[in-house]
This record gives sequence, C-alpha cells and structure tokens, in this order.
Amino acid sequence: MQLSHVDSGIIGVWRWHAAITTLFITVAAGVFSLSTAILWPLPPVVAFIGGALLIWCWPPLAYKHLRFGVDDTGIAIESGVIFRSRIALPRVRIQHTDVSQGPLERHYGIGTLKLYTAGSRHTRIELPGLQHEEAIALRDALLAEGTGSGV
Repeated sequence: MQLSHVDSGIIGVWRWHAAITTLFITVAAGVFSLSTAILWPLPPVVAFIGGALLIWCWPPLAYKHLRFGVDDTGIAIESGVIFRSRIALPRVRIQHTDVSQGPLERHYGIGTLKLYTAGSRHTRIELPGLQHEEAIALRDALLAEGTGSGV
C-alpha cells in the first residue's frame, strides 16, 4: 500500500489552533502572575515563548508524520511525532463515515474524514487535512463494496 501525505494546508490550521491555545495560556499565566503578592513575569513569558515554539515547530513535524493509504482492502493511517502509530482499518469493519469542517478548515479548503467502527478500542478514527472534495470521494469509496474480505 502506497502511503501519501495529507494536504499541507493542515499546517496552517494547526498553527492557528496552537496560537489560540497559546493566547489563552499566556493570559491565564499573566492573571496568575498578577494575582500573586509579588509580580513575577516569568510564567507569562515562558508560556509565550513555549507557545511560539509550539506554533512554529510542531505543525510541520506533525504533518511530516501524518500519512495515509487506501487500497481494495481498506485504509491505513500513520501518525505521531513522539509516539507513532499505524492503524489499518479493513473496509468490512467501517460502519459509517463522516466528513467535517471547522471554520479554519473551511478557510483552507480541507476537511477531516471520520471513520466509525465497532468492537475495538479505536471506535472513531480521524484523518485530518484532506482536501474537502478528496475527503468526500474517499468517504464514498470506502463505503462502496470492496473486493477484499478484510479478514
């Protein structure tokens, strides 16, 4: 099975998510710093610097390690920067699928393919970062009758 990367637009989505999270954490650290008896600027500064590194470095690394492949038997998804995983899902185990888009994903023209199964610890498997049209086509292809038994 040939694995390929998702759309690189997911990097922008992940950077915006990290920026919003960093903003909230930095504000919370600033409020904490102001509420202490001694004004201690270190918590908001550390939160801001850590968040800036997270915004700049993590999304490209996560993108580099997120790959997927589809064949007659099903779909395989590899992900993880520190802890890597590979999920192989046979078509016969897929109960239903969904394609979702948040506001940032809609802006970048991408979506998340959600696959639902039964009888495993991974009952919902998500593949973010697909072009929206590709996600819909992949959803329909995975639900179509496959030639493989998946066993």
